[in-house]
Amino acid sequence: MNGYYRDFFLNTARYMTRPLLPVLLAIGLLAGSGVAAADDEQPPLFVTTSGTDAGNCQDTASPCRTIEYALKRVGKNGQIRVASGSYTLAAVENVVYMLSSAIDVRGGFSEADRLSVMTGAETTLIGAPFEFADDLARRGFRVIADSKSVGKDHAPKTKALVSAQMSLKSNAAATPCIGGSAGAFPCSNVDLLAHIADRTTTANGADIWGFMDLNTNREYAIVGYTTGTAVYDVTDPENPREVGFVDGQTTTWRDIKVYQFWNSADSRWNAYAYITADNASDGLFIIDLSELPHTIARIDYPSDFAQAHNIYLTNTEFSTGISLNGNIPTLILAGSNSSDGRFRSYALTDPAAPGFIATPATPGTQPGNDRLYMHDAASMNVTDARKDSQCVNASSAAYCDVLFDFNEATVDIWDVTDPSDPARLSSTPYDNADYVHSGWWSEDQQYLFVQDETDERDRGLLTTLRVFLIADLTAPTLAGTWTGPTSAIDHNGFVRGNRYYMSNYARGLTILDITNPASPTSVGRFDTYPSSDTVGFPGAWGTYPFLPSGNVVISDIDSGLYVVADKTLDVAEGTLAFGARSFAAEEMQSGGIVVQRNGGSQGAVAVNWEVIAATASNDDVSVTSGTLNWGAGDSTSRIINVTASNDAATEGLERLIIKLTSPSGGATLSSPSIASLYISDPGSASAIEFSNSALAIPERGFGTAVAVIKRTGSARGAVSVDFAVSNGDATAGSDYAGPANGSLTWADGDADPKWIEFAVADDGTGESDEFFEVTLSNATGASLGAATVMRVDILDGVGINQAPNAVAGSSQTVRPGDSVTLNGSQSNDPDGDNLSYAWSQVLGPVVSLRNAGTASASFDAPGVNSDTLLRFELKVTDPNGSTDTAIANVTVTANATATSGGGGGPMTLWLLGVLGALVARRAVIRTDVSLQSSVRDRARLK
Repeated sequence: MNGYYRDFFLNTARYMTRPLLPVLLAIGLLAGSGVAAADDEQPPLFVTTSGTDAGNCQDTASPCRTIEYALKRVGKNGQIRVASGSYTLAAVENVVYMLSSAIDVRGGFSEADRLSVMTGAETTLIGAPFEFADDLARRGFRVIADSKSVGKDHAPKTKALVSAQMSLKSNAAATPCIGGSAGAFPCSNVDLLAHIADRTTTANGADIWGFMDLNTNREYAIVGYTTGTAVYDVTDPENPREVGFVDGQTTTWRDIKVYQFWNSADSRWNAYAYITADNASDGLFIIDLSELPHTIARIDYPSDFAQAHNIYLTNTEFSTGISLNGNIPTLILAGSNSSDGRFRSYALTDPAAPGFIATPATPGTQPGNDRLYMHDAASMNVTDARKDSQCVNASSAAYCDVLFDFNEATVDIWDVTDPSDPARLSSTPYDNADYVHSGWWSEDQQYLFVQDETDERDRGLLTTLRVFLIADLTAPTLAGTWTGPTSAIDHNGFVRGNRYYMSNYARGLTILDITNPASPTSVGRFDTYPSSDTVGFPGAWGTYPFLPSGNVVISDIDSGLYVVADKTLDVAEGTLAFGARSFAAEEMQSGGIVVQRNGGSQGAVAVNWEVIAATASNDDVSVTSGTLNWGAGDSTSRIINVTASNDAATEGLERLIIKLTSPSGGATLSSPSIASLYISDPGSASAIEFSNSALAIPERGFGTAVAVIKRTGSARGAVSVDFAVSNGDATAGSDYAGPANGSLTWADGDADPKWIEFAVADDGTGESDEFFEVTLSNATGASLGAATVMRVDILDGVGINQAPNAVAGSSQTVRPGDSVTLNGSQSNDPDGDNLSYAWSQVLGPVVSLRNAGTASASFDAPGVNSDTLLRFELKVTDPNGSTDTAIANVTVTANATATSGGGGGPMTLWLLGVLGALVARRAVIRTDVSLQSSVRDRARLK
């Protein structure tokens, strides 16, 4: 169902029927409609051999005729029910979409009972590749691979499709984009660095974010999955490694943002990932990233909401997650089950325990009773004249915190400088709006790029990205559009320099040149879904283009994590980058920061630069921003002269971050476009030591010991140090592997951390813990610090145990008396341990479970008078006592009769189910006053 109709039904249920709820309950309408229908995201689509390819196909009286048509109408996480009969696949690539995790397509339904139950009636697919026959059989389809009737080009298409699809199920190595492909992946000016296939067959991708850990300068991708959140070390982009995984409830939607901050008590950086999940009850997940590179951990936080669609942090730098100006960021919650889905602001004064601040006023006080549901968000700090002339809360502040609110129907702009008193500056609709989904702003802060998630499907458009001029925050105007070559849906997009990186679902990653923001042009792409560019929801969910290395990471719903290299940056106007990744200055002296123009000098170009406080503040330098200019034909380097202030305090080596932004004239930003400026006390000398003197690394898990070596005191002058490894009672080659000795060097101006890696082996035998040591010696140009020896303890295989993953199988719809199997056999353990199983019933008429202590339990469906939901919990336990749970839903339907005018069709049941859910939620919603206006099981799209 498209966003408009879904919202119509839900708003009707929420607002228009409130006075009727007691009456409905009294006459038993809601009691009989069944919560089962409300558990579905949207009503299913129906396909029969006698149907017609028109409309939404959501009524059994008006079904579709072809599976292809239904595939174009189904929403993300939607269901298609196909009646018995024979169906020819005119486009062989549609079988891949049928098997995608983005949707649920099932055969074996009967028109006799209005497609309410999988009866085992024979549903035949003609032309589906035989390689997919087993997967399709599990979904209720019989396959006839003979495709003579569907055209002579069917066979070569099938062969290519099968080959491409099989390649997505396994990891892929670095492959350059040559002649329009990088191995199995169609591409243009984007190289594949690595592909990490989905963690398990049941863990499908959601959104993605990332950051660089300032303790080590290592880079990470944080990927949401249906079953939880994974953190990958992508420092070596051709060999990504999973550091850890935090389980969550199974859901399609998971979103992530990162905040990194200096912990002065520990003299190190701490970082937290904040994670939301929609259609679940995880609340706000907080993952502590502070112990990277070796481990991650979930923080116990009593969330004041159950579910939310998205999360955002204002006032943060997107590569590192640190504050842009030293002020604490505000966490923005979008589309939660609290406050009718209006955005909620939280203070990060204690980053481990976000504190609720405020939400916009209730809908009754808004123009037109606007409910102000927020779907996604972005923000920027405005310091120009708009701060005072257009914002309303920023006159006494250094900047206006401008929040962009993408709320399905309009693009709203808010002043959230005072998060306790948000003020809406504008609300902007546009022609052909269908589902205003997300967007991002240009680095000159004059334009906003907006994605609409369903206009391609529902309006018949090719991929359409809209560009708004926001010179007037109170009255944005449409400045232009970009139209793609296919109808693939645009989802999320981000700006780095003059490039727009957009996850484009079935078309993968699209890269646009936004040198002229009002008229973007396509310059690159990488297709993570090679089978087609369908107007649907398979393929690339999200992308993150802010890694300092310049590498781009992509999350794909069906095939996992991709790391790619943007090769669109080499242009005639040249690339702009720092001459090094770090520079040095001493208090009361100037630090010369070199910016280079490489690869071309056509035309006049310019770039802005800005200083961002890290361990040092902006008060420690004389100037914090500026612009560099080059004339046509000029490729000489430019120098940013920054004088460090003398604050007469002994502070040790401090750090500032410097960024290049907003290139103009056609030049691009290349790596490094973010660098460090290290400021030392007058007369300080360099010292070299380990960041930690001891590590404890389990044989399982990340399996790598990273010895981090830091330079302190001063970054002036070149320095080096030798290192050597001694075994202790561990044995090199069998217990661990790595360099036996070597040297580390720092150039003049460089104080970035260095590291040495040792692979820890799981020898598979029970033994005591073992250790080896690394010793620093022979420092040149510097002294040795206090920590010159690091001990690495190798914990035996029972060291850090990873929790199992419970998988309870798909939802089922059955008849009374049917024998029902609950299948938990796809549950798995990351350590490869054997699991124990325990099934229990948590909802519905009590049934007798058989084999409840095995992976597959069963029961006989009870007799019911109306559609009834039974819910079962699977708990899996590994030998070390770690557990995980998952839920299986089984709907038992009453025998349907084929009446002509009754109101008991699936659409009616779905609507009544929504109403039932509203009443049920009123009964069970938590009593916290701030949660009383919670949105009642609002349907989602994203």
